[in-house]
Amino acid sequence: MCEDERTLTFGGDGQTRWIDFDIVIKASDGPVKFGDTKEGSFGIRVPESMKVDAKKGGQIINSEGQTDKDAWAKQAAWVDYHGPVDGETLGIAIMNHPSSFRFPTYWHVRTYGLFAANPFGVHDFTGDKSADGTYTLEAGKTVAFRYRVLLHRGDQQAGKVAEVYANYSAQQK
Repeated sequence: MCEDERTLTFGGDGQTRWIDFDIVIKASDGPVKFGDTKEGSFGIRVPESMKVDAKKGGQIINSEGQTDKDAWAKQAAWVDYHGPVDGETLGIAIMNHPSSFRFPTYWHVRTYGLFAANPFGVHDFTGDKSADGTYTLEAGKTVAFRYRVLLHRGDQQAGKVAEVYANYSAQQK
């Protein structure tokens, strides 16, 4: 039905590591329909100790300043999930590049550890029964999804998530 080309680019410094995921999907055998579902398209599960629900200091925060449960189903350029791991505060941020499909994406991020970017779940995320995030990719056409996963020490401020995002979002893709 479709083909995809994935480019993974790795980088880091003394304090952070990152992976850029650039995924281009082509409808190679007729149109491809992506349905409206909240179940995510690019996601991870965070460590048990980092979850907000573990009540050990874990926190979710997005680029709009919304935290924990208030970050669920919101559109944002990035989301950071940080908390304790082996006695140290560590964080995972997922960033949505401005050239990515339906930027800024919706986030299916939960206090029990689910962490996913999802440009398709418009119905559930908006609570509007008439909203529909379905997308049909026409035959021969492409759609691009672009994310950076940033692994950092500390919370979003210590990890300089907003600064890293500013540099990432300025890259031509």
